[in-house]
Amino acid sequence: MLKNNLKNSKQIIEIVNHFSVGALNEILKLEKECFPAEWQYEDADKYYKKMLGDAENINIFLKDGKRVAGYILARFHNKEIKELSKYDDKFKERKGFYVETIQIFPEFQGIGGAKKLILAVCEEANKRGFDKFSIHARKKNGLNDKIKNIFKDNITDIRNIEKWEPAVGESYEYIEWEYKN
Repeated sequence: MLKNNLKNSKQIIEIVNHFSVGALNEILKLEKECFPAEWQYEDADKYYKKMLGDAENINIFLKDGKRVAGYILARFHNKEIKELSKYDDKFKERKGFYVETIQIFPEFQGIGGAKKLILAVCEEANKRGFDKFSIHARKKNGLNDKIKNIFKDNITDIRNIEKWEPAVGESYEYIEWEYKN
């Protein structure tokens, strides 16, 4: 019943341009509720403080009124090479942004919030002069299909990864796309 009421809610996008304790606390709440314990960063507070403090990153909240409903983090693709090439040997240098994480509280899932967050990242990156994007997208929750549907005419690469190690061996797809607003 709650989801039906939320379909009529007014979701807004908020670009987070700097570190704040409030933003960090919201992200930590999302991480704990959205991901299994084995997927969460042991040092999540330090990690997200660093992500929020890096002006090159794109940090965006999805809000329902004043309440945070979701969060997305995108980093320069090439900043991810060292870490992710350990798990994906085809993950190579590329200009653009890599979508690192998307978190949406369960009660806000399934009503278009992920699409809003992904498009907001693309639009913010376009303002910064970038039009290329990548993600390792979860298959179990349909994120991979959502990405492919949103950018169906602009996908430049898709690869199946049968057992994505950072997700404890769950099946993922690596997807690249281009987007110009």
